This record gives sequence, C-alpha cells and structure tokens, in this order.
Amino acid sequence: MIRRGPLRHWLQGLALAIACFGICGCGGRTTASSHGQAGAGANEAVRATAAVPQAVRDRLLDGAMAVLGRLEGYDEASAFAQVFDRINQWSHAVALEGGDRTVSWKLDPLLETLPANLRGDAAETLSSSTFDAVNDIPALRDQRWLADIAATARGDAIDDLEVAQKLFDWTVRSLAITSDPPMVPTVANPGSRWFLPGEILLAGRASGPQRAWMFLELLRHAGLDGVMLATGDAAAGTLRPWIPALIAGGEAYLFEPTYGLPIPGPGGIGVATARQAASEPAILRGLDLPDRRYPIQAADIAELSVLVPATREQLSRRMHLLDGRLAGVRRMDLAIDASDLGARAVDALPGEKTGDRTRTSVRIWEFPWETQRRRRENPAALAVAGRRELVVFSVALEAAGMDGAGRSIRPLYAARLREFRGDLDGPEGAKAAYLLARPSSSVIAEALARVPPEQADTARRLYGQMKEDATYWLGVLTLVEGEYETAVDYLGRMTLDAAPEGRWAEAARVNLATAKLGLGDTAAAVSLLRADASPQRFGSRILADRIGKTGNPAPALPAGR
Repeated sequence: MIRRGPLRHWLQGLALAIACFGICGCGGRTTASSHGQAGAGANEAVRATAAVPQAVRDRLLDGAMAVLGRLEGYDEASAFAQVFDRINQWSHAVALEGGDRTVSWKLDPLLETLPANLRGDAAETLSSSTFDAVNDIPALRDQRWLADIAATARGDAIDDLEVAQKLFDWTVRSLAITSDPPMVPTVANPGSRWFLPGEILLAGRASGPQRAWMFLELLRHAGLDGVMLATGDAAAGTLRPWIPALIAGGEAYLFEPTYGLPIPGPGGIGVATARQAASEPAILRGLDLPDRRYPIQAADIAELSVLVPATREQLSRRMHLLDGRLAGVRRMDLAIDASDLGARAVDALPGEKTGDRTRTSVRIWEFPWETQRRRRENPAALAVAGRRELVVFSVALEAAGMDGAGRSIRPLYAARLREFRGDLDGPEGAKAAYLLARPSSSVIAEALARVPPEQADTARRLYGQMKEDATYWLGVLTLVEGEYETAVDYLGRMTLDAAPEGRWAEAARVNLATAKLGLGDTAAAVSLLRADASPQRFGSRILADRIGKTGNPAPALPAGR
C-alpha cells in the first residue's frame, strides 16, 4: 500500500535528483567533500597497514560490489562514496602486496587513433591504479547493470548468434528510439541527450548510436565480440560509422539498430554477414522501400573499417586489475584489449587482407568519447535533458514493508534495477515496484494538496510522468513474459490510447504490434507497424511487409541454429 505523507520524501528526492543527474547520472555525482573524505579514508588505510590480509581485501571488494548490486536501497551520494572508498582501499592493498604488477597491461596503441580533443590526457591517466570518483564509479555502476541485463536477456540461449539476437531484441524492445544524439554531431545538430550507459538504460530511450553502444556492451558481458563497422576512408576524411556487428566464427553478423532489426541473410534466412552483404547486392537492397533506398549498398562495403567500442575506463590499468578479480554473481567484464578485438574483427570482413590493413582499418569508436567530452564541456545542456527524463527516478513514496512498517522507496528506480536483474515477481520484485509507481488519483491529489503552490506544477508533472513510465514498462515486461492480453491493455488502452501523442506512443505502437502478433492478430500488427512515425519507421515498414507475406516478423535461423 502507499502510505500518506509522501511530500517530504518527494522533496528530498527532487533535490537529490537535481544534484545527481546534472553531470554524472543517477547517483553519479558525489560532492567534492565526499570525494575528499573517501580519498582520505583510502589513504589512511594504506598508511596504517603495510600488508592487508587477503580476507580483508576480499571483504573490501565484496562490500563495494554489494553496494553496486543493490543501489535502489541506498542514497546515491553515500553509496558512491562507500564504493569509492572501499574500491580504492582494495586497490592500494593489492598494490602493497605487489598484486598490481601481475596485471598484463599496456597503453593500447589504438588510443592514438582518437582526435586530440577527445583523447585529452588519457595517456597520463589510464596507467593509474587509483579509481576516479567522477568517472570510474559511475562506470562501474553502469557495467553492473549491463552485466545483469546480459545475464537475464540471453535466457537459455547458448549459440553465439542466438545469444546476440536475444540481446539485440532486448535493446530494440527496451530502448525506445529517438533521434538525439546523432552518430556524428554537427553545429546544426549538436545533440543534447549525451547520456552515460546507466542513464540510457534507466530512461529506456536511445538514439540509433546509443542503441548500438548498448548492444555492443551487452555482447561483451555475454562473452561475445562486437564492433562497429564504418564505411568510407579515414585518410580521406570520409569515414562514417554504420552499424554494430557480432564477430563470431570468423564472420561479422550485421544488426541495424535504427531500423530495429538484424539484416536478413540470403533468401531472408538467418542474419547476414558482412561478406554476404558485400558479395550479394540483394541483401542490402532488401532494406530498400519504394520511397526510400537504404543508404548503404554492397559497393559501399567492399572495404570496411572497424571501430572498437572501448571507453577511457575500459582501457585503464585499474579496470584491468579489477576485471580479473570478479567472479560468480559479481562477474563483470570491465576491460577491453582494443587492438586484439580489432584484429579479430578485421579477419571477419570482406576484402583482401594486406599487411597494413589492421593498422589502417581499426580505430577506437569516437561516439562514447564524444559523449564524455560533451558532458564535460556543456553540463548545462545535459542538466536540462537529464532533468527532463531522469528526475522522475527520484520520486519517493512511503510504502508498507513486508513487516508492515513504513519505508521510503523510489518505486520507478527500484523497478528498473530489479528488472535489470531479472527479479520480477513477489513483493520485492519489479512488478510490485512498477505497480507502486502508479499511485491512484486520490493519493496524488492528497500529496499535491500539501505541496507549496509554486512547486505544485512540477510535482504534478513528475507524478504523472512516473505513472506513465511505469504503465508503459509494465506493458513491455508483460510482453516479454508472453502475457499478450495484459500487454495489449498496458500498451494499448493505458498508454497509446491514453496519450496518442505522448512520449511513449511510438514505442508502445511497435511493441503493441508484437503483442497483437502473439495473439494471432496479424492484420492489427501490420497496421500498427505501418503507423510508426519514429526514426525506426523504415524498419517497421519492412517488418510489416514481411509479416504480411509470411506471418513471421523475424528472419528464420539457418538449420542447426
């Protein structure tokens, strides 16, 4: 039940959200004083001991990872300070024992492929074993969530391509498409939603390149190789990022995140590889529509470049050190050998291999680095975008716990994190939290009556947004579980019909089509897809054509898959 008196918690949450979403995302902005206190604690611990027992080091690491694994139970500022303190105590303790010298790490030469304005001081900072509170701790949070999603979204899939398809399905279904930010920003189109991975996951909205980024991150946490592919010539200044690819079995399998579909293979069977698409023009022509030609054709991909999705944190010595110490339920893939991944990807591409191909065709993908640069240089614009989409996760309600006692909970935030982990059912599951995030009109009215008049409009908007978000995500969750009639109710009547021009309308329309297809209503599914007006609309029209011909929206897997 929702108890009376949520005002105090809402005001506290709003203040916290304004502080934490502006630069580093939810929970990502620890104050300067807490940075200093945490750092002082780590330094005191190092000075106080010449050798830290293994059991103590393990407890420090386990404690930090436990906090990251259950962030919904913490105030973010204090949680991040705890993680920062413990992880640095652990790192310094390992260094005292000489354990950091066992890490095989070197500055990746691909770092030099980044423009100087993106690379900055990376060469000096990557070799440090000390974790940075501003960037590293939010990065650890994001990787925890991505690892959880990869583990749950893959289901029981074992085959590499099947796993990749399930992770891609999650990405398209769970991240509603938007056009902001663009793949390559310009003066005319600079973009504003330069969100970190964790913020993208929470918001449930992503542009094409953000979808590609999240898909590649999920592949890595599933133990698979993935890279971006690019057309054009870097030396001539015409290099253009294209789409992500799974690298498996010596092939590069193509996934189109803006269209929201894998590129079908020959005869519409399976997922096309780069070699197939380069040698069989009909494959990419299959993405043409009567009024729009797909912008990439076979001749454009005779020679492709590899863009490795490696961030500053993933190339650092400290993440390599930590990467080898996490196992079991704490397992995360935190570090990337960019040059090694790039070399494997090159071998899977069309075109003749020459001696200098790896050196000239492999680069670091600039989009994640551009994200961090834009955040540093224009925090005011980011703060506006963050408050618009992310402040709702700070809204707190008072609810009865299992023991009947009242407790404060940010239901939407808790629901998202529980869903990432696959904790769906029961009183502490995602469904219960989503339902809690849909307070009745009387409860909202009662809360608004106690809000100062100057804050009433903001409070009303946030309660309304929380309710809309929870309704939509309940529709997506029930869709995944195969509860198609329930999904139709949430996505159709309670989302699309209730707000035909709302911010979830187009995503609800596409997911509703899947639910209708699950109920056998092919005509309704086709009609919904043809009505899609989002940036995914071209892919939706292709799916509509495919369903109309075969009744099946997905390309069949080859025999044995």
